[in-house]
Amino acid sequence: MAVTQHIQSTAKLLRYEKVVAILIKYGFEDLLSHPPFNKIIPQTNVFVPVRHGKKVSQFSRYERIRMACEELGTTFIKFAQIASNRPDLLPEELITELEKLQDQAPEVPIEDIKETLEQELPAPFSDVLDYFNPVPLARASMAQVHRARLRGGKEVVLKIQRPGIQQTIELDIAILKNLVSIVNNYFPQYLVYQPQELVKMFEESITEELSFNLEANNLEHFQKMFQGNEEVFIPSIYRELCTDKIICMELVEGYKITDLKSLQKYNITGKSLAKRGIRLYFEQVFEHGFFHADPHPGNIFVLKDGRIAFIDYGMVGTVIDSDKILFARILLSMYERDVQGLKKAILKFSSGLTKEEERAFEYDVIYFLRQYSRISIENIDGNEVMRGLNSLFYDYKIKIPSNLLLLIKALVIIEGVGLKLDPEYDIIENIGPFVQRLISKKYNPNRLQKELFRSIEDTSEMVKEFPSDVRSIINKIKEGKIHVEIEHKGLGPFAHSLDKTVNRLSFTLIIVAVIIASSLIIVAKIPPFYYEIPLLGVIGFTISGILTLWLINAIRKANKKENEYE
Repeated sequence: MAVTQHIQSTAKLLRYEKVVAILIKYGFEDLLSHPPFNKIIPQTNVFVPVRHGKKVSQFSRYERIRMACEELGTTFIKFAQIASNRPDLLPEELITELEKLQDQAPEVPIEDIKETLEQELPAPFSDVLDYFNPVPLARASMAQVHRARLRGGKEVVLKIQRPGIQQTIELDIAILKNLVSIVNNYFPQYLVYQPQELVKMFEESITEELSFNLEANNLEHFQKMFQGNEEVFIPSIYRELCTDKIICMELVEGYKITDLKSLQKYNITGKSLAKRGIRLYFEQVFEHGFFHADPHPGNIFVLKDGRIAFIDYGMVGTVIDSDKILFARILLSMYERDVQGLKKAILKFSSGLTKEEERAFEYDVIYFLRQYSRISIENIDGNEVMRGLNSLFYDYKIKIPSNLLLLIKALVIIEGVGLKLDPEYDIIENIGPFVQRLISKKYNPNRLQKELFRSIEDTSEMVKEFPSDVRSIINKIKEGKIHVEIEHKGLGPFAHSLDKTVNRLSFTLIIVAVIIASSLIIVAKIPPFYYEIPLLGVIGFTISGILTLWLINAIRKANKKENEYE
Protein backbone atom coordinates (compact mmCIF):
# COMPACT_ATOMS: atom_id res chain seq x y z
CA MET A 1 0.00 0.00 0.00
CA ALA A 2 2.80 2.42 0.95
CA VAL A 3 4.62 1.65 -2.32
CA THR A 4 1.43 2.32 -4.35
CA GLN A 5 0.87 5.65 -2.57
CA HIS A 6 4.49 6.62 -3.21
CA ILE A 7 4.12 5.81 -6.92
CA GLN A 8 0.91 7.87 -7.10
CA SER A 9 2.51 10.81 -5.30
CA THR A 10 5.51 10.67 -7.62
CA ALA A 11 3.26 10.56 -10.69
CA LYS A 12 1.28 13.51 -9.34
CA LEU A 13 4.43 15.56 -8.72
CA LEU A 14 5.77 14.76 -12.18
CA ARG A 15 2.48 15.79 -13.78
CA TYR A 16 2.45 19.04 -11.78
CA GLU A 17 6.00 19.76 -12.93
CA LYS A 18 5.08 19.11 -16.55
CA VAL A 19 2.02 21.40 -16.38
CA VAL A 20 4.06 24.15 -14.69
CA ALA A 21 6.90 23.83 -17.21
CA ILE A 22 4.55 24.04 -20.20
CA LEU A 23 2.60 27.00 -18.80
CA ILE A 24 5.84 28.90 -18.12
CA LYS A 25 7.11 27.89 -21.55
CA TYR A 26 4.10 29.66 -23.10
CA GLY A 27 4.44 32.77 -20.97
CA PHE A 28 2.06 32.20 -18.03
CA GLU A 29 4.61 32.74 -15.21
CA ASP A 30 2.27 35.26 -13.56
CA LEU A 31 -0.33 32.53 -13.06
CA LEU A 32 2.14 30.16 -11.45
CA SER A 33 3.77 32.50 -8.96
CA HIS A 34 1.29 31.37 -6.28
CA PRO A 35 0.91 28.14 -4.23
CA PRO A 36 1.07 25.25 -4.87
CA PHE A 37 2.86 25.86 -8.18
CA ASN A 38 5.51 28.29 -6.90
CA LYS A 39 7.03 25.39 -4.94
CA ILE A 40 7.57 23.46 -8.16
CA ILE A 41 8.75 26.24 -10.46
CA PRO A 42 12.44 26.16 -9.39
CA GLN A 43 12.63 22.47 -10.41
CA THR A 44 11.61 23.12 -14.02
CA ASN A 45 13.81 23.78 -17.01
CA VAL A 46 12.25 26.53 -19.06
CA PHE A 47 13.14 27.66 -22.55
CA VAL A 48 11.45 29.92 -25.08
CA PRO A 49 10.29 27.69 -27.95
CA VAL A 50 9.90 28.61 -31.58
CA ARG A 51 6.62 27.72 -33.29
CA HIS A 52 5.92 28.22 -36.99
CA GLY A 53 9.11 30.22 -37.44
CA LYS A 54 8.68 32.71 -34.59
CA LYS A 55 9.10 32.86 -30.83
CA VAL A 56 6.14 31.92 -28.67
CA SER A 57 6.23 35.38 -27.05
CA GLN A 58 5.23 36.87 -30.42
CA PHE A 59 1.90 35.01 -30.45
CA SER A 60 -1.27 36.43 -28.85
CA ARG A 61 -2.32 35.27 -25.37
CA TYR A 62 -5.22 33.27 -26.83
CA GLU A 63 -2.93 31.53 -29.33
CA ARG A 64 -0.56 30.62 -26.49
CA ILE A 65 -3.45 29.18 -24.47
CA ARG A 66 -4.31 26.93 -27.42
CA MET A 67 -0.64 25.87 -27.86
CA ALA A 68 -0.31 25.06 -24.15
CA CYS A 69 -3.47 22.90 -24.26
CA GLU A 70 -2.14 21.05 -27.31
CA GLU A 71 1.10 20.19 -25.55
CA LEU A 72 -0.58 19.30 -22.24
CA GLY A 73 -2.53 16.56 -23.99
CA THR A 74 -5.86 14.78 -23.67
CA THR A 75 -7.47 16.41 -20.63
CA PHE A 76 -6.57 19.97 -21.52
CA ILE A 77 -7.50 19.47 -25.19
CA LYS A 78 -10.89 18.10 -24.12
CA PHE A 79 -11.33 20.91 -21.61
CA ALA A 80 -10.60 23.50 -24.31
CA GLN A 81 -12.97 21.82 -26.79
CA ILE A 82 -15.80 21.74 -24.25
CA ALA A 83 -15.07 25.33 -23.16
CA SER A 84 -15.34 26.42 -26.81
CA ASN A 85 -19.04 25.49 -26.60
CA ARG A 86 -19.63 28.35 -24.12
CA PRO A 87 -19.69 31.60 -26.12
CA ASP A 88 -21.68 33.17 -23.29
CA LEU A 89 -18.62 32.84 -21.02
CA LEU A 90 -15.60 33.22 -23.31
CA PRO A 91 -14.67 35.92 -25.85
CA GLU A 92 -15.01 35.15 -29.55
CA GLU A 93 -11.23 35.38 -30.22
CA LEU A 94 -10.47 32.71 -27.59
CA ILE A 95 -13.24 30.41 -28.85
CA THR A 96 -11.88 30.72 -32.41
CA GLU A 97 -8.48 29.53 -31.16
CA LEU A 98 -9.88 26.69 -29.05
CA GLU A 99 -11.93 25.41 -31.99
CA LYS A 100 -8.66 24.73 -33.85
CA LEU A 101 -7.75 22.01 -31.35
CA GLN A 102 -7.96 18.48 -32.72
CA ASP A 103 -7.42 15.13 -31.01
CA GLN A 104 -4.04 13.95 -32.27
CA ALA A 105 -3.60 10.89 -30.13
CA PRO A 106 -0.68 8.48 -30.59
CA GLU A 107 -1.40 4.82 -31.23
CA VAL A 108 -1.72 2.61 -28.15
CA PRO A 109 0.58 -0.46 -28.31
CA ILE A 110 -1.39 -3.57 -29.25
CA GLU A 111 -0.14 -5.37 -26.10
CA ASP A 112 -1.85 -2.74 -23.91
CA ILE A 113 -5.07 -2.98 -25.95
CA LYS A 114 -5.13 -6.79 -25.59
CA GLU A 115 -4.45 -6.50 -21.86
CA THR A 116 -7.50 -4.24 -21.47
CA LEU A 117 -9.61 -6.71 -23.47
CA GLU A 118 -8.47 -9.60 -21.27
CA GLN A 119 -9.37 -7.64 -18.13
CA GLU A 120 -12.76 -6.40 -19.35
CA LEU A 121 -14.24 -9.19 -21.46
CA PRO A 122 -16.36 -11.80 -19.63
CA ALA A 123 -14.33 -14.68 -21.13
CA PRO A 124 -10.77 -15.13 -22.41
CA PHE A 125 -9.89 -13.05 -25.46
CA SER A 126 -9.56 -16.08 -27.78
CA ASP A 127 -12.91 -17.56 -26.65
CA VAL A 128 -14.84 -14.39 -27.60
CA LEU A 129 -13.13 -13.19 -30.79
CA ASP A 130 -12.43 -15.19 -33.90
CA TYR A 131 -10.34 -12.36 -35.37
CA PHE A 132 -8.92 -9.04 -34.13
CA ASN A 133 -7.29 -6.48 -36.42
CA PRO A 134 -4.27 -4.95 -34.63
CA VAL A 135 -4.35 -1.88 -36.92
CA PRO A 136 -6.78 0.67 -35.45
CA LEU A 137 -9.66 2.03 -37.53
CA ALA A 138 -9.52 5.28 -35.55
CA ARG A 139 -7.49 6.87 -32.77
CA ALA A 140 -8.87 9.50 -30.40
CA SER A 141 -7.73 10.99 -27.13
CA MET A 142 -10.12 8.84 -25.09
CA ALA A 143 -10.22 5.55 -27.01
CA GLN A 144 -8.97 3.49 -29.91
CA VAL A 145 -11.26 1.64 -32.35
CA HIS A 146 -10.45 -1.80 -33.83
CA ARG A 147 -12.24 -4.10 -36.23
CA ALA A 148 -12.93 -7.66 -35.05
CA ARG A 149 -15.03 -10.75 -35.72
CA LEU A 150 -17.02 -12.58 -33.04
CA ARG A 151 -17.18 -16.33 -32.71
CA GLY A 152 -19.99 -17.17 -35.12
CA GLY A 153 -18.83 -14.77 -37.84
CA LYS A 154 -20.42 -11.41 -36.91
CA GLU A 155 -18.26 -8.43 -37.96
CA VAL A 156 -17.98 -5.84 -35.16
CA VAL A 157 -15.99 -2.85 -34.01
CA LEU A 158 -14.51 -2.55 -30.53
CA LYS A 159 -14.06 0.86 -28.96
CA ILE A 160 -11.44 0.44 -26.24
CA GLN A 161 -10.61 3.07 -23.65
CA ARG A 162 -6.97 4.15 -23.48
CA PRO A 163 -5.18 2.49 -20.53
CA GLY A 164 -4.64 4.86 -17.60
CA ILE A 165 -6.69 7.67 -19.17
CA GLN A 166 -9.08 7.83 -16.20
CA GLN A 167 -6.27 8.39 -13.68
CA THR A 168 -4.66 11.02 -15.92
CA ILE A 169 -7.93 12.92 -16.27
CA GLU A 170 -8.65 12.80 -12.52
CA LEU A 171 -5.18 14.20 -11.79
CA ASP A 172 -5.54 16.92 -14.44
CA ILE A 173 -8.96 17.95 -13.08
CA ALA A 174 -7.33 18.42 -9.65
CA ILE A 175 -4.69 20.62 -11.31
CA LEU A 176 -7.38 22.61 -13.13
CA LYS A 177 -9.17 23.18 -9.81
CA ASN A 178 -5.90 24.47 -8.32
CA LEU A 179 -5.54 26.87 -11.25
CA VAL A 180 -9.12 28.08 -10.68
CA SER A 181 -8.31 28.64 -6.99
CA ILE A 182 -5.30 30.78 -7.96
CA VAL A 183 -7.43 32.81 -10.38
CA ASN A 184 -10.12 33.32 -7.71
CA ASN A 185 -7.60 34.52 -5.12
CA TYR A 186 -5.12 36.50 -7.18
CA PHE A 187 -6.60 37.36 -10.58
CA PRO A 188 -10.15 38.69 -10.05
CA GLN A 189 -10.06 40.34 -13.49
CA TYR A 190 -10.39 36.85 -15.04
CA LEU A 191 -13.46 35.88 -13.01
CA VAL A 192 -15.62 37.31 -15.81
CA TYR A 193 -14.82 34.05 -17.69
CA GLN A 194 -16.34 32.06 -14.77
CA PRO A 195 -13.47 29.50 -14.61
CA GLN A 196 -15.09 27.59 -11.74
CA GLU A 197 -18.21 26.94 -13.81
CA LEU A 198 -16.13 25.90 -16.84
CA VAL A 199 -14.19 23.34 -14.80
CA LYS A 200 -17.38 22.03 -13.17
CA MET A 201 -19.05 21.66 -16.58
CA PHE A 202 -15.94 19.92 -17.93
CA GLU A 203 -15.78 17.50 -15.00
CA GLU A 204 -19.43 16.49 -15.51
CA SER A 205 -18.99 16.11 -19.28
CA ILE A 206 -15.74 14.15 -19.16
CA THR A 207 -17.07 11.84 -16.42
CA GLU A 208 -19.97 10.91 -18.70
CA GLU A 209 -17.66 10.42 -21.68
CA LEU A 210 -15.40 8.12 -19.66
CA SER A 211 -18.35 5.82 -18.96
CA PHE A 212 -18.83 3.74 -22.11
CA ASN A 213 -21.99 2.23 -20.61
CA LEU A 214 -23.64 5.64 -21.02
CA GLU A 215 -22.64 5.67 -24.70
CA ALA A 216 -24.17 2.22 -25.07
CA ASN A 217 -27.40 3.56 -23.51
CA ASN A 218 -27.39 6.45 -26.01
CA LEU A 219 -27.09 4.03 -28.92
CA GLU A 220 -30.00 1.94 -27.65
CA HIS A 221 -32.08 5.12 -27.30
CA PHE A 222 -31.41 5.97 -30.95
CA GLN A 223 -32.48 2.45 -31.92
CA LYS A 224 -35.86 3.04 -30.26
CA MET A 225 -36.21 6.51 -31.82
CA PHE A 226 -35.74 5.25 -35.39
CA GLN A 227 -37.32 1.83 -35.03
CA GLY A 228 -39.13 1.04 -38.29
CA ASN A 229 -37.53 3.95 -40.18
CA GLU A 230 -36.13 2.45 -43.38
CA GLU A 231 -33.98 5.52 -44.12
CA VAL A 232 -31.78 5.07 -41.04
CA PHE A 233 -29.34 2.36 -39.98
CA ILE A 234 -28.51 2.15 -36.27
CA PRO A 235 -25.87 -0.52 -35.51
CA SER A 236 -26.69 -3.34 -33.12
CA ILE A 237 -24.92 -3.41 -29.79
CA TYR A 238 -23.63 -6.47 -27.96
CA ARG A 239 -24.39 -5.67 -24.34
CA GLU A 240 -22.73 -8.82 -22.97
CA LEU A 241 -19.41 -7.52 -24.35
CA CYS A 242 -19.84 -3.91 -23.20
CA THR A 243 -18.29 -2.49 -20.03
CA ASP A 244 -17.34 0.95 -18.76
CA LYS A 245 -14.15 0.66 -20.84
CA ILE A 246 -15.30 -1.28 -23.93
CA ILE A 247 -18.13 -0.95 -26.44
CA CYS A 248 -18.84 -3.73 -28.91
CA MET A 249 -21.18 -2.85 -31.77
CA GLU A 250 -22.06 -4.00 -35.26
CA LEU A 251 -19.67 -2.88 -38.00
CA VAL A 252 -21.07 -0.11 -40.23
CA GLU A 253 -19.92 -0.88 -43.77
CA GLY A 254 -20.45 2.23 -45.85
CA TYR A 255 -18.93 5.48 -47.02
CA LYS A 256 -18.48 8.87 -45.41
CA ILE A 257 -21.44 11.04 -46.33
CA THR A 258 -19.18 13.47 -48.20
CA ASP A 259 -17.54 10.71 -50.30
CA LEU A 260 -19.78 11.51 -53.29
CA LYS A 261 -17.38 9.94 -55.79
CA SER A 262 -17.78 6.48 -54.22
CA LEU A 263 -21.54 6.92 -53.73
CA GLN A 264 -22.18 7.84 -57.39
CA LYS A 265 -21.94 4.20 -58.46
CA TYR A 266 -24.99 3.48 -56.26
CA ASN A 267 -26.94 6.35 -57.84
CA ILE A 268 -26.80 8.36 -54.61
CA THR A 269 -26.52 12.11 -55.23
CA GLY A 270 -25.34 14.88 -52.93
CA LYS A 271 -28.63 16.75 -53.34
CA SER A 272 -30.73 13.82 -52.13
CA LEU A 273 -28.30 13.09 -49.28
CA ALA A 274 -28.38 16.70 -48.05
CA LYS A 275 -32.17 16.71 -48.01
CA ARG A 276 -32.60 13.31 -46.35
CA GLY A 277 -29.64 13.46 -43.97
CA ILE A 278 -30.43 16.85 -42.52
CA ARG A 279 -34.17 16.12 -42.37
CA LEU A 280 -33.29 13.08 -40.24
CA TYR A 281 -31.14 15.32 -38.04
CA PHE A 282 -33.96 17.82 -37.57
CA GLU A 283 -36.21 14.90 -36.68
CA GLN A 284 -33.81 14.05 -33.82
CA VAL A 285 -33.91 17.63 -32.55
CA PHE A 286 -37.49 18.79 -33.04
CA GLU A 287 -39.46 15.55 -32.70
CA HIS A 288 -37.44 13.41 -30.31
CA GLY A 289 -35.54 16.11 -28.41
CA PHE A 290 -32.47 13.84 -28.34
CA PHE A 291 -29.72 14.53 -30.86
CA HIS A 292 -26.25 13.50 -31.98
CA ALA A 293 -24.06 16.39 -30.83
CA ASP A 294 -21.04 15.78 -33.07
CA PRO A 295 -22.43 15.31 -36.60
CA HIS A 296 -19.23 15.93 -38.60
CA PRO A 297 -18.76 13.95 -41.87
CA GLY A 298 -16.59 11.31 -40.15
CA ASN A 299 -19.55 10.37 -37.92
CA ILE A 300 -22.16 10.05 -40.69
CA PHE A 301 -21.97 7.10 -43.09
CA VAL A 302 -24.07 6.07 -46.08
CA LEU A 303 -24.68 2.39 -46.83
CA LYS A 304 -24.84 0.97 -50.34
CA ASP A 305 -28.64 0.78 -50.15
CA GLY A 306 -28.81 4.51 -49.35
CA ARG A 307 -29.53 4.24 -45.63
CA ILE A 308 -27.83 6.83 -43.42
CA ALA A 309 -25.95 5.74 -40.30
CA PHE A 310 -24.81 7.98 -37.46
CA ILE A 311 -21.89 6.54 -35.51
CA ASP A 312 -20.10 7.46 -32.25
CA TYR A 313 -22.81 8.20 -29.69
CA GLY A 314 -20.47 9.49 -26.99
CA MET A 315 -21.61 13.09 -27.38
CA VAL A 316 -25.38 13.62 -27.40
CA GLY A 317 -27.70 16.40 -26.29
CA THR A 318 -31.27 16.78 -25.12
CA VAL A 319 -33.65 19.68 -25.66
CA ILE A 320 -37.01 20.25 -23.94
CA ASP A 321 -40.14 21.43 -25.82
CA SER A 322 -40.01 25.04 -24.60
CA ASP A 323 -36.36 25.38 -25.69
CA LYS A 324 -37.16 23.77 -29.06
CA ILE A 325 -39.67 26.55 -29.74
CA LEU A 326 -37.31 29.26 -28.53
CA PHE A 327 -34.50 27.89 -30.67
CA ALA A 328 -36.77 27.63 -33.71
CA ARG A 329 -37.77 31.27 -33.20
CA ILE A 330 -34.10 32.33 -33.02
CA LEU A 331 -33.41 30.57 -36.32
CA LEU A 332 -36.50 31.88 -38.11
CA SER A 333 -36.03 35.44 -36.81
CA MET A 334 -32.42 35.34 -37.93
CA TYR A 335 -33.19 34.25 -41.46
CA GLU A 336 -36.28 36.48 -41.74
CA ARG A 337 -34.28 39.48 -40.41
CA ASP A 338 -36.88 40.01 -37.67
CA VAL A 339 -35.18 42.31 -35.11
CA GLN A 340 -37.90 42.20 -32.44
CA GLY A 341 -38.41 38.45 -32.83
CA LEU A 342 -34.70 37.71 -32.44
CA LYS A 343 -34.35 40.14 -29.53
CA LYS A 344 -37.28 38.61 -27.62
CA ALA A 345 -36.16 35.02 -28.28
CA ILE A 346 -32.58 35.62 -27.08
CA LEU A 347 -33.59 37.72 -24.06
CA LYS A 348 -35.70 34.79 -22.80
CA PHE A 349 -32.36 33.40 -21.60
CA SER A 350 -31.19 36.65 -20.02
CA SER A 351 -31.25 37.14 -16.26
CA GLY A 352 -32.36 40.71 -16.88
CA LEU A 353 -30.90 43.75 -18.64
CA THR A 354 -31.33 47.37 -17.68
CA LYS A 355 -33.30 49.64 -20.02
CA GLU A 356 -30.04 51.11 -21.34
CA GLU A 357 -28.51 47.64 -21.91
CA GLU A 358 -31.69 46.43 -23.63
CA ARG A 359 -31.66 49.42 -25.98
CA ALA A 360 -27.95 48.83 -26.78
CA PHE A 361 -28.72 45.14 -27.32
CA GLU A 362 -31.45 46.01 -29.82
CA TYR A 363 -29.02 48.19 -31.79
CA ASP A 364 -26.51 45.31 -31.85
CA VAL A 365 -29.23 42.90 -33.07
CA ILE A 366 -30.08 45.36 -35.87
CA TYR A 367 -26.38 45.55 -36.81
CA PHE A 368 -26.08 41.74 -36.63
CA LEU A 369 -29.06 41.20 -38.97
CA ARG A 370 -28.05 44.03 -41.32
CA GLN A 371 -24.88 42.09 -42.18
CA TYR A 372 -27.06 39.43 -43.82
CA SER A 373 -29.83 41.63 -45.24
CA ARG A 374 -28.32 41.72 -48.74
CA ILE A 375 -27.04 38.14 -48.82
CA SER A 376 -29.15 35.31 -50.22
CA ILE A 377 -29.84 32.51 -47.73
CA GLU A 378 -27.75 29.92 -49.58
CA ASN A 379 -24.69 32.20 -49.37
CA ILE A 380 -24.90 32.82 -45.62
CA ASP A 381 -21.96 31.27 -43.78
CA GLY A 382 -23.23 29.34 -40.76
CA ASN A 383 -19.91 29.75 -38.94
CA GLU A 384 -20.09 33.51 -39.45
CA VAL A 385 -23.63 33.56 -38.06
CA MET A 386 -22.45 31.51 -35.07
CA ARG A 387 -19.63 33.96 -34.39
CA GLY A 388 -22.09 36.86 -34.51
CA LEU A 389 -24.44 35.15 -32.05
CA ASN A 390 -21.48 34.31 -29.81
CA SER A 391 -20.58 37.99 -29.58
CA LEU A 392 -24.14 38.89 -28.55
CA PHE A 393 -24.18 36.17 -25.88
CA TYR A 394 -20.79 37.18 -24.47
CA ASP A 395 -21.18 40.98 -24.61
CA TYR A 396 -24.48 40.94 -22.74
CA LYS A 397 -23.67 37.96 -20.45
CA ILE A 398 -26.67 36.05 -21.79
CA LYS A 399 -26.34 32.56 -20.36
CA ILE A 400 -27.69 30.00 -22.83
CA PRO A 401 -28.27 26.44 -21.51
CA SER A 402 -25.24 24.29 -22.39
CA ASN A 403 -27.34 21.74 -24.33
CA LEU A 404 -28.80 24.52 -26.48
CA LEU A 405 -25.32 25.87 -27.20
CA LEU A 406 -24.31 22.33 -28.14
CA LEU A 407 -27.29 22.21 -30.50
CA ILE A 408 -26.43 25.56 -32.13
CA LYS A 409 -22.89 24.34 -32.76
CA ALA A 410 -24.11 20.96 -34.07
CA LEU A 411 -26.49 22.68 -36.48
CA VAL A 412 -23.68 24.87 -37.80
CA ILE A 413 -21.70 21.67 -38.45
CA ILE A 414 -24.64 19.90 -40.09
CA GLU A 415 -25.38 22.95 -42.24
CA GLY A 416 -21.75 22.85 -43.41
CA VAL A 417 -22.19 19.17 -44.32
CA GLY A 418 -25.38 20.05 -46.22
CA LEU A 419 -23.63 22.76 -48.24
CA LYS A 420 -20.77 20.38 -49.12
CA LEU A 421 -23.32 17.91 -50.48
CA ASP A 422 -25.49 20.54 -52.17
CA PRO A 423 -24.22 24.13 -52.61
CA GLU A 424 -27.85 25.29 -53.03
CA TYR A 425 -28.97 23.72 -49.77
CA ASP A 426 -31.50 25.93 -47.91
CA ILE A 427 -31.75 25.37 -44.15
CA ILE A 428 -35.10 27.21 -43.86
CA GLU A 429 -36.74 25.01 -46.49
CA ASN A 430 -35.73 21.98 -44.41
CA ILE A 431 -36.40 23.36 -40.95
CA GLY A 432 -39.71 25.07 -41.81
CA PRO A 433 -42.00 21.99 -41.66
CA PHE A 434 -40.57 20.90 -38.30
CA VAL A 435 -41.04 24.37 -36.81
CA GLN A 436 -44.62 24.55 -38.10
CA ARG A 437 -45.44 21.15 -36.60
CA LEU A 438 -43.80 22.19 -33.33
CA ILE A 439 -45.83 25.42 -33.09
CA SER A 440 -49.03 23.63 -34.18
CA LYS A 441 -48.42 21.05 -31.48
CA LYS A 442 -47.96 23.80 -28.88
CA TYR A 443 -51.25 25.48 -29.79
CA ASN A 444 -53.18 22.30 -30.46
CA PRO A 445 -56.70 22.65 -28.90
CA ASN A 446 -56.40 19.27 -27.15
CA ARG A 447 -53.07 20.29 -25.60
CA LEU A 448 -54.42 23.70 -24.57
CA GLN A 449 -57.46 21.99 -23.03
CA LYS A 450 -55.20 19.63 -21.05
CA GLU A 451 -53.09 22.58 -19.86
CA LEU A 452 -56.25 24.46 -18.85
CA PHE A 453 -57.57 21.49 -16.86
CA ARG A 454 -54.13 21.08 -15.25
CA SER A 455 -54.14 24.77 -14.24
CA ILE A 456 -57.67 24.45 -12.82
CA GLU A 457 -56.62 21.35 -10.90
CA ASP A 458 -53.53 23.14 -9.51
CA THR A 459 -55.63 26.19 -8.53
CA SER A 460 -58.25 24.00 -6.88
CA GLU A 461 -55.55 22.18 -4.93
CA MET A 462 -54.03 25.50 -3.86
CA VAL A 463 -57.40 26.85 -2.66
CA LYS A 464 -58.07 23.61 -0.79
CA GLU A 465 -54.72 23.78 1.00
CA PHE A 466 -54.88 27.54 1.67
CA PRO A 467 -56.52 27.37 5.16
CA SER A 468 -54.04 24.77 6.42
CA ASP A 469 -51.11 26.74 4.95
CA VAL A 470 -52.31 29.93 6.71
CA ARG A 471 -52.74 28.02 9.98
CA SER A 472 -49.21 26.64 9.62
CA ILE A 473 -47.80 30.14 9.01
CA ILE A 474 -49.64 31.58 12.04
CA ASN A 475 -48.34 28.76 14.27
CA LYS A 476 -44.78 29.42 13.09
CA ILE A 477 -45.20 33.15 13.80
CA LYS A 478 -46.42 32.33 17.30
CA GLU A 479 -43.45 30.05 17.84
CA GLY A 480 -41.08 32.73 16.57
CA LYS A 481 -39.84 30.55 13.71
CA ILE A 482 -40.49 33.10 10.95
CA HIS A 483 -38.02 35.90 10.44
CA VAL A 484 -38.97 38.57 7.91
CA GLU A 485 -36.52 41.13 6.55
CA ILE A 486 -37.77 44.06 4.51
CA GLU A 487 -35.40 46.05 2.36
CA HIS A 488 -36.55 49.05 0.40
CA LYS A 489 -34.81 50.14 -2.78
CA GLY A 490 -35.26 53.41 -4.61
CA LEU A 491 -37.40 54.97 -1.85
CA GLY A 492 -34.82 57.60 -0.83
CA PRO A 493 -36.29 60.49 -2.85
CA PHE A 494 -39.81 59.55 -1.74
CA ALA A 495 -38.77 59.41 1.91
CA HIS A 496 -37.07 62.82 1.60
CA SER A 497 -40.18 64.32 -0.03
CA LEU A 498 -42.41 62.79 2.64
CA ASP A 499 -40.14 64.15 5.36
CA LYS A 500 -40.41 67.70 3.90
CA THR A 501 -44.19 67.44 3.65
CA VAL A 502 -44.54 66.30 7.27
CA ASN A 503 -42.28 69.15 8.43
CA ARG A 504 -44.36 71.73 6.56
CA LEU A 505 -47.57 70.23 7.93
CA SER A 506 -46.16 70.43 11.47
CA PHE A 507 -45.07 74.00 10.86
CA THR A 508 -48.56 74.89 9.57
CA LEU A 509 -50.14 73.38 12.70
CA ILE A 510 -47.86 75.55 14.87
CA ILE A 511 -48.91 78.69 12.94
CA VAL A 512 -52.59 77.74 13.31
CA ALA A 513 -52.07 77.13 17.02
CA VAL A 514 -50.42 80.59 17.45
CA ILE A 515 -53.30 82.28 15.54
CA ILE A 516 -55.95 80.52 17.69
CA ALA A 517 -54.10 81.37 20.91
CA SER A 518 -53.75 85.02 19.86
CA SER A 519 -57.43 85.18 18.99
CA LEU A 520 -58.42 83.78 22.40
CA ILE A 521 -56.16 86.33 24.19
CA ILE A 522 -57.77 89.22 22.31
CA VAL A 523 -61.33 87.92 22.90
CA ALA A 524 -60.62 87.37 26.61
CA LYS A 525 -58.96 90.79 26.87
CA ILE A 526 -55.97 89.52 28.77
CA PRO A 527 -53.58 92.32 29.85
CA PRO A 528 -51.21 94.03 29.21
CA PHE A 529 -52.94 96.31 26.72
CA TYR A 530 -51.79 98.56 23.93
CA TYR A 531 -54.49 101.11 22.99
CA GLU A 532 -56.95 98.78 24.75
CA ILE A 533 -55.85 95.82 22.61
CA PRO A 534 -54.19 92.86 24.39
CA LEU A 535 -50.44 93.16 23.59
CA LEU A 536 -49.77 89.37 23.60
CA GLY A 537 -52.50 88.84 20.98
CA VAL A 538 -50.95 91.47 18.70
CA ILE A 539 -47.49 89.91 19.05
CA GLY A 540 -48.97 86.43 18.32
CA PHE A 541 -50.72 87.61 15.12
CA THR A 542 -47.53 89.38 13.98
CA ILE A 543 -45.39 86.24 14.48
CA SER A 544 -47.95 83.99 12.76
CA GLY A 545 -48.14 86.40 9.84
CA ILE A 546 -44.36 86.41 9.38
CA LEU A 547 -44.22 82.60 9.63
CA THR A 548 -47.06 82.25 7.08
CA LEU A 549 -45.25 84.52 4.58
CA TRP A 550 -42.02 82.51 5.10
CA LEU A 551 -43.86 79.19 4.53
CA ILE A 552 -45.57 80.46 1.33
CA ASN A 553 -42.20 81.67 -0.02
CA ALA A 554 -40.52 78.31 0.77
CA ILE A 555 -43.28 76.36 -1.03
CA ARG A 556 -43.07 78.69 -4.04
CA LYS A 557 -39.28 78.21 -4.32
CA ALA A 558 -39.57 74.44 -4.01
CA ASN A 559 -42.19 74.31 -6.78
CA LYS A 560 -40.01 76.47 -9.00
CA LYS A 561 -37.06 74.09 -8.58
CA GLU A 562 -39.23 71.07 -9.41
CA ASN A 563 -40.52 72.77 -12.56
CA GLU A 564 -36.96 73.57 -13.65
CA TYR A 565 -35.93 69.92 -13.11
CA GLU A 566 -38.83 68.65 -15.22
